[in-house]
Amino acid sequence: MNTNVKTEQKNRQQAELFKNRLAKNFKTLKKWARKNRISCYRLYDRDIPEIPLAADIYTFLPPDTESKEDAFLYINKRNQMISDNSPEAAGIIQEENQRTYLLLYLYERPYEKDDSEEEVWLDTMAEAAAEILEINRESVIIKTRRKQSDGEKRSQYEKTEQSRNILRLTQEQGQLFLINLEDYLDTGLFFDHRPLRKTVRETCKGKTVLNLFCYTGSFSVYAAEGGAKRVTSVDMSNTYLEWAKKNMAANGFTDDRRFSFIRQDVNGFLNQMNAEVPDSERKNRFDIIILDPPTFSNSKRTEHTLDINRDWNELVKKCLNLLNKDGVLYFSTNSRRLIFDETLLPEKTKTQDITASTIPEDYRNKKIHRCWKLSLQ
Repeated sequence: MNTNVKTEQKNRQQAELFKNRLAKNFKTLKKWARKNRISCYRLYDRDIPEIPLAADIYTFLPPDTESKEDAFLYINKRNQMISDNSPEAAGIIQEENQRTYLLLYLYERPYEKDDSEEEVWLDTMAEAAAEILEINRESVIIKTRRKQSDGEKRSQYEKTEQSRNILRLTQEQGQLFLINLEDYLDTGLFFDHRPLRKTVRETCKGKTVLNLFCYTGSFSVYAAEGGAKRVTSVDMSNTYLEWAKKNMAANGFTDDRRFSFIRQDVNGFLNQMNAEVPDSERKNRFDIIILDPPTFSNSKRTEHTLDINRDWNELVKKCLNLLNKDGVLYFSTNSRRLIFDETLLPEKTKTQDITASTIPEDYRNKKIHRCWKLSLQ
């Protein structure tokens, strides 16, 4: 048996394994997602070592959806028809499949694989996924995540070369978010922080919230939904701040007096706030602060290069200085190299590792991030 035949046979075998696992996961997770009003989630999380993929499913809302109320009515009607097994249910599911996309992320392999062979393998996996989910092959999008040198680490925030402009609304736990499937490596919504977003929503009523490195404002949307008194969103990217504003508007939050967006380097913002607010004053302090920084950033728009493994404690200390009495700081990181040393923080800092409670049900990888809840005693 020649090498090409062996490779093809191996690809087919792995495709069957992939299909079986997708089918199993989909059967379980689609019921959970329907119950929690979630239309985008992780379907496969490198479950099988020989298939180093992450698969995220996105089912967009109908194009005429203009508000949370529209989404609520549509989802309720859809779920009722499916539960009742009504004659219209099959048609609804078929129509919904036309609005469903699967995003496949290929993670770096521990060994070298020929580019042409990799391309064939990926196409085989994509076809298998499309078949099991009953969606078009063109609706399966492939992206690659690989280790980057320091000089490359901004690329995940920059536009890709090709795009079909797949930019639509999806729903998460009742909130609406604008998703961009192809223009960037990330789509605008990090699924792994879904439980923490819910926690913020449930605990922020009447409070002031500061969302640092806010990206597209998902935490800000949840805070606004939870009845926060004021929400301040800070990010250095004008693109993402505009995106955050659109997400807020999609959920009906447009009051400029309550919801502010600041384009500034977070470190510079914190320095400025710490300088303006003496310890004896409570004027511009916050009840809840969300600090979820990138692992590394060397943007040209700032002189400060961020390395979270080196800078985390200084950022955390600056945030703690801005907390009101009984305030809470949520600090999260994707870095596995970060050494969280409590002795580097102010003496009266109370810390709690809440990572386990912030990992969502659809993630097999329980080390996707780490998260701490901090306050001042």
